[in-house]
Formats: sequence, structure tokens, C-alpha cells
Amino acid sequence: MNTLSKEKSPYLLQHAHNPVQWQPWTEATIQKAKELNRPIFLSVGYSTCHWCHVMAKESFENPIVAELLNAFFIPVKVDREERPDIDQFYMEFVQAFCGQGGWPMSVWLTPDLEPFFGGTYFPLESKWGRPGFIDLLKKIANLWQSHRSALQQQGQEILNKMRESILCSIETESQPNLTQIARKTVEQLWANFDSVHGGFSPPPKFPRPSLFYFLFRAGSFKELPEPLQNKAMRMALFTLQKMACGGIHDILEGGFHRYSVDAQWRLPHFEKMLYDQAHLAIAYLEAFQITNDSLFKETATAIFEYLFSHLYNPAGGFYSAEDADSLTSSGEKAEGAYYLWTMEELEQILEGVTGKERSNVLASFFGATDQGNLSEGLGSEPSMRSKNMLFFSKPLSALAEELKMPIEETKALVLKAKTALKEARLKRPKPFLDDKIITAWNGYAISALAKAYMVLADSRYLNEAKKTANFILEHLWDPDNKILYRIYRQGRGSIPGFASDYASLAASLLDLFEADQDEKWLLQAKVFQELLEEKFADPYRHQYLSRAIETAATIIQTREEYDGAEPATLSLSAYALLKLFSITGEEKWKKRLEELFNSAWPILERFPTALPYFLGVYLEYSVSPVEIILVGEKDDLKTRAFYNALSSVLIPNRIFLVLDPRQGVPRTFKSIDFYSNLLSVYPGYPVAYICARGQCSLPQTEPEKAIELLKSHATLFLEKDYLPSLD
Repeated sequence: MNTLSKEKSPYLLQHAHNPVQWQPWTEATIQKAKELNRPIFLSVGYSTCHWCHVMAKESFENPIVAELLNAFFIPVKVDREERPDIDQFYMEFVQAFCGQGGWPMSVWLTPDLEPFFGGTYFPLESKWGRPGFIDLLKKIANLWQSHRSALQQQGQEILNKMRESILCSIETESQPNLTQIARKTVEQLWANFDSVHGGFSPPPKFPRPSLFYFLFRAGSFKELPEPLQNKAMRMALFTLQKMACGGIHDILEGGFHRYSVDAQWRLPHFEKMLYDQAHLAIAYLEAFQITNDSLFKETATAIFEYLFSHLYNPAGGFYSAEDADSLTSSGEKAEGAYYLWTMEELEQILEGVTGKERSNVLASFFGATDQGNLSEGLGSEPSMRSKNMLFFSKPLSALAEELKMPIEETKALVLKAKTALKEARLKRPKPFLDDKIITAWNGYAISALAKAYMVLADSRYLNEAKKTANFILEHLWDPDNKILYRIYRQGRGSIPGFASDYASLAASLLDLFEADQDEKWLLQAKVFQELLEEKFADPYRHQYLSRAIETAATIIQTREEYDGAEPATLSLSAYALLKLFSITGEEKWKKRLEELFNSAWPILERFPTALPYFLGVYLEYSVSPVEIILVGEKDDLKTRAFYNALSSVLIPNRIFLVLDPRQGVPRTFKSIDFYSNLLSVYPGYPVAYICARGQCSLPQTEPEKAIELLKSHATLFLEKDYLPSLD
């Protein structure tokens, strides 16, 4: 029987009423496969995935498919967000087996969990060059009975190649030169850069926020030739600009969709994930710090408004995602139904804003046409060919000229139009919300909120960051047994956290410490970093296993060695180690960081663009740190204003400490005697010291002068007109 109704995962519950006798991934399920000597059919997906819904409707609700799966296989469902280790291991097999990956993921395993055949979405019947799912099930069932050894050998050959790849990435005798790798990375990205639309690949285009983190740091790294620094900066800023104006960015309610199916960033794949919002918010905040361009600030703040209005848990924490599909006016589910418009719908709403004569002009500004603008990708669906996805099709200045209106009036008109469209859209059935609270993803949100407070000086962001951190520590952290859990939904789940959960929380609590200057966040971050090293350090290498060593199944041992939609554990740990060493001066953190740099060298030598976030941390480590020491009472408004003013400048490898004369110097800090001396001469009002390369400035009492001094260390600071045409 199908036992998924007992699960908490929204994805598994979506399949609880399938005629397929789905089982969760448990020891009992695996034992059942061994006792019956049947292969396991493993289906991995997530609740907001469009193609997962398609395959569910086509195949898993089909009685013929159910009969075959129930009779000849042990069908197992896994939520990839609950079990990233299982997903990663078998995804690596699928990618090696058929050259591509994605979800839904379909893998056939022996009862010993060794994969022998796999793929992603399979249509019910053969089409698009893909084998039909029914025929495939019949063939594999027959081969399992008659040619089992051949199937197993096929899987073993792929597994052996995967193991060889791991061995190739173990440390070599060659001398690491990560500066050279950084140069190669910029060169490779430039070679693949779309200078017309931004981005680094042909469609489908994924944001990959780790690239922006690296490129901003490469843009200030003096060891790189100046032309490469300029290219790094141009690629990052131009891509972020194009994304902000495209349909991948929800220009009405904020937030970014998962990816774009076209080159122009206009036609998105509609699900919205918490991790994308958090990492892209940081990228836009840093772009704003660099350029002072309001587009980047507005895009970042809109992301946070989306988090608060759509993914917000009032008790604390943020939900994981919103679905790609939603209900149409006729009650049918369709991809992007919540976000798409006919020209008639748009003009009817916009007439109330600007009058009938100008409504068509305004609709055109949002990219709409009478025929619809989904000619590529999504436009292949007959029901969607007359629909429009909203984006900014031209600069505001061009619209102002067309309307013969001053630019400020035009901006106000566009804002009024967006508000009217948003109010109309909010009346539609909303996409399904996956209300899991995932530890690692909430760590990313804590970092984004902490940095937003520092850059934008809005105390709400700091309050929400602290609220989220407290929620995770209260509901997902077991301090007695030193276990961090992965999922909260209707209470804490039973899944212990993975390496990414510990690494994300260590890094985010360090960001929260920098924003809040409360030592408790620093101390808690140290606990999670120490547990990461204790529980997840690979005994054979200087990196990390995804699952804790004491719980990892023998066959499923995965390592994160790629910065994709989320930074790898390796990268998050490097970020935390650098901050811990910079603040505490403890040599053990520096030693561990240098071990990571050495261990990643073989990977980066072969694939320079594999770990851009990690390389960004290396570039920070390679430059002399800038230490900002603000002496003043932490709750004093002048101190907070001074703090926010100094936080507005982006400086890689910066240390920012606020010393309160009433509290003394925390014992965890390095240079306690030096800091104590600064407190001893406290004049009674906020004073800033800017220290670099072993020397400190004279005490600064005026924020404007302190900022000018700070900018002399910030080679990243650029003027707004830095966004040139890329011809």
C-alpha cells in the first residue's frame, strides 16, 4: 500500500493518493526490496517543480504504470529538499549515465542501492526522443529477470567512473596557485559571457549567485590585470541589471523565479525558491554598494518584501518555496497561471491608471503584445500563446519620451500601474506554498537580512534576522545532544542536519554578529563550525561529506564540490573560517582554511568555474584585511547611525567591531589589550578607527570623513555610470 500519507513532506503528501504503492526511503523499505529481490524505482523531486507535476499526472496517476511499478519494483519517493545527500549521489549517477540531470529524477537501483539505469522526466509514451515510461518499465522488469548481471555491470561501470573522479580530486603534489585559477575563471566566464543580455550560458539561464560574489571580489583584486578586473565587474553588474529588468524578476511582487527559458531573461520557469531570494538579495545589495544605483537597491528591497509577504512564518523562519503551477480562471492547474496576462486584461486595468489612449503604450512598456510574448519555450503550449509575462521592455527614459512626460511623472505613473496590476493579481489563486522551514536555507536568509540592515539601515531587517536565528536555535537545535535538525514542519522533523545546514548556520550567525554586535552569535557560530569539523570532515581528504560520518550509508557518500544554486559546504565553511580567524585570531581556524584551499586545488585546476564562491573567499583572504573599530555605546542612536554609514562601503575581508565602553572587550576577540586601550581613551561619543596593514587612522568622529577614509581602501567603489554598453 501507499504509505506516504504518514509523512510530513509536502512533496511526499502530493503523492499519497497515487495508485502507485509509494514507500518513503527507510531501512524497512530497503529491507523489503532485499527480501523480495526486486529493484527499487527511486523517484526524486520537490513540491514546487513543474515537470514533477507533469510526470505525476501522466504516469503516477496512471493505473497501468501503477500496476507495473507495484508488481515488479519497490517504488520509493524522496523529497530532494529533505534528503539532499540521496539526491546528490543519484543525480551524479544520472548525469554520468545520460549526460544531463534535473527533476523529476528517475533511477532504478538494486536492493543494495546501487543504481543501474536512470534519467529525469519520462513521458508516458515515447516522444521528443525520450522512451515512453510504460515501455521502459516493461523492459527493465524483463531485463531484471533475464539479464540481471548485465544491468548491474552497466551500473558498476558508471559507479567506477564516479569513484575515479573522486580519486582524481584528492590532493596532488602540485603547488596550489589559486590566484592563477581566479584569473582563468574570469577569462572563462568572459569567453562565455552574453554581452547582449547578460549571463554566462545559452538558455536555459540560471542566476547562479555565487558568480556575483566571486566577480565583485575579482573586480577589486590587484593581483589580476586591470582589464580582467574591469571585465569581472562589468559581467556582474550588467547581468544583474538585465535580470532585474527581465521576466525572471517578478516586477510586481518582488523575488526571482528559478531560471529563464530564453536568452533575454524574459520567460521564467516560475517556481520561486528561498535560497535564490537570499543569495540574489546579497548580490543586489553589493551591487548597490558598488554603484549607488537605485535599481539595485529597489530590486533588493523588493526581494525582502516578497519574503515577508509570501514566505514568512509569523513565529519565525521562512518557508522554502512557491510552486511553478497555479490555478487558471477555469480551475485547471497550469504553469505560470498566476503571473501571466492577456493584453485585454492588462489594458482593462491600465485604462484606470492612465486612460484608454495610453494604456496600450504602458502595456507595451511591460513587454505585452496582442499576440502574447511567450513565443519561445512556454509559448509552445496552446493555452498560453496569447499570454504575456511582464518585464521592462525599454528604459524609463524611452517611455517618458513616448508619453511626452517628465521622467519623475513617468516613474510615478509606472509605480501606480504596477500597484494596480499587483492588486488585481493578488485576487487570483496563489501558487502552492511549500511550508517546510529548512535550516540551511534559513541560514542564507539570516545572512541576507543581516547585510540588508548594515547597508540599508532599516532595523526591521535586523529584527527579522534575529527572530529567524532564534527560531532555528529553539526548534531545530538540540544543544544537549549537539544535533542540528534539517526540517521544521508541524514540529521538528526527525532528519538530522547535513553538512550544508551546519555550514550555513555558522556563516550566517557570523554575519548576524557583525550586524548585531552581540557576542552570543559569534559563540554559537563557533559551536556549529566545530561540529561541522567534528561530524562531517572527510577522513580521507580535507573537505566535507554531506552526511555525518557516523550516520552515512556506505554507498551514499557525497561531497559538495560545486557552487550552484547554493554555495557548496566547502565554500560556506571557508567563509566562516576566514571570519572566525579574523575576529578571534585563533590559528586553528587559519590552519583549517589553508587546508581547504590546498584540498580544492585539484578540482579548480580541472574546472576553474566550479567553485566561484570559494574562490571569492580566497581572494578576500589574499588581501590585507581592513579593520573598522567603532567605539561607542551600542544602543546609542549616534553609534548606530555611524555604524550604518560605515557599513555602506563594500570592502572584501573587512572586520567590523563595535566596542561598548560599558561592556568591555569580549574575551573571544583577538588583540584584547589594543582594544582595551581604545576603550580607555573613549571621549564619551562615537569614535571610529580604520586600521589596515598594521596601522590605524587617527580617531574619526565625523561619519563623512570616516567614509572618505574607508573608500581609500575600497577599490570596489564605483560611480553609477559604470554600466557602459558592452560593444
